[in-house]
Amino acid sequence: MEKKYPALLMLCLLLAACHLTAAPVSPTAPSAAPSPSSASLSCTQLVEQVLDTVGAACGELGRNQLCYGHRLIEVEWQPGASASFTTAGDRADLLEVVQLSAAPLDENAQTWGIVLFKAQANLPDTLPGQNVTFVLFGDTRIDGLAPDMQAVTLRTGIGQTTCTDAPPNGLLLQSPENTQVSLNINGAILTLGSTLYVSAVENGEMLVATLEGAGVISAYGSARVIQAGAQTRLPLGGVSGLEVIGPPAEPEPFDATTLARTPLSLLERAISLPEPLSLRGNSTPTPSAGRSAPFITQTPANCVPRADWTATYTVQRGDTLSVIARRYGIGLQALQEGNCITNPDRIAAGQELRVPQQATVAPTAAGITAPAIVFSVDSTYLAPGACTTLRWNAAGAREVYLEDEPVDAANTREVCPSQRATYTLLVIQADGSQTPYTVTVDIQQPTSTPMCGNQICEVGENGQNCPRDCG
Repeated sequence: MEKKYPALLMLCLLLAACHLTAAPVSPTAPSAAPSPSSASLSCTQLVEQVLDTVGAACGELGRNQLCYGHRLIEVEWQPGASASFTTAGDRADLLEVVQLSAAPLDENAQTWGIVLFKAQANLPDTLPGQNVTFVLFGDTRIDGLAPDMQAVTLRTGIGQTTCTDAPPNGLLLQSPENTQVSLNINGAILTLGSTLYVSAVENGEMLVATLEGAGVISAYGSARVIQAGAQTRLPLGGVSGLEVIGPPAEPEPFDATTLARTPLSLLERAISLPEPLSLRGNSTPTPSAGRSAPFITQTPANCVPRADWTATYTVQRGDTLSVIARRYGIGLQALQEGNCITNPDRIAAGQELRVPQQATVAPTAAGITAPAIVFSVDSTYLAPGACTTLRWNAAGAREVYLEDEPVDAANTREVCPSQRATYTLLVIQADGSQTPYTVTVDIQQPTSTPMCGNQICEVGENGQNCPRDCG
């Protein structure tokens, strides 16, 4: 028996060794991802980190290029596109993309979608280093991307995050300094030499705010110049719910608190956000309690404003009815009765008056007369193919725009309309007031069929379609 124990012990040791050798080694389980509550950045920290990441990853972006800034970004690519968007700093050609969608800020998921891109727009090829800079961020989608940016559709979501300091959803765009560009967004023409913020809520409204410089927003035959610190709104609807369906509204002060949270640091050119427009003294004071509002005028019973006065004048601060009457070459009583005003001393800034078409003198803020604003055309009735000259003089105005384009205060321009055309001169005075002036040019309709080759330049013929007669 004593000789068996060593053998039994040896057998047990061998069996144990075999067991240790044959047992599979358990793989190390991957460490669980930290829960958002334990590892997440706060909303403010997340925004700061994202801006730092995007700024470092998307530097030196070229013309008509996009850069993936931060997750999550959805891209609809053109057929055959070879680029991909997966990591901050990934780049693609603008021509490869049809649609971009960015994710809203989500503090729990630690996501906030941002895309940077640059487009040529209508800048000339001779300025290769000059581009329009775009920053798309938050719950925002843009369709119709192209280098010229002339058929773009923008949509921004209205969802709110739990973070009170979250940036809004939208699009920042900035033109090169001292350079003007024009874009078509949702059917409205945005002409900017500035920095703008744009949002567009489906079947709601498109908001355009000017953060620096000035922008001109045009739609439905109406143009508004939006100064820094102001914004305008345009109604959206149509089949897609994103088409501009009306003219831009009167400028109003922008929301500086909200716009300060937009990713301004990612713009090509650093800017300082201005005060809202009304804080700079351009608003009409609110009447004191217990006093009648100065803008409430008494209207005589059964009085109807003069229908033959088709032009309007917006009363400016410092205006009096007698000064306005002198400007238009009419008597005080005629202007008072023509607008159904009982008390000629009760008019206020912002009030619209009916006036004759042509002014003779224009008042300044101090009541001293200055040359009237003149906008005319040499001929209002043209033969097809003919040209005429627009002439204007708005001496003393702060800014002047012809068809949304900044122009000198006094100048001329030749126009050759192919059909009936109306031209608008928008004049901005020193106090920020805006007054549009228009002229219309009609085109003659041919009364008979022209005959090319009869040595007569007839209506409907010109130097191009009939050089033998009109050369």
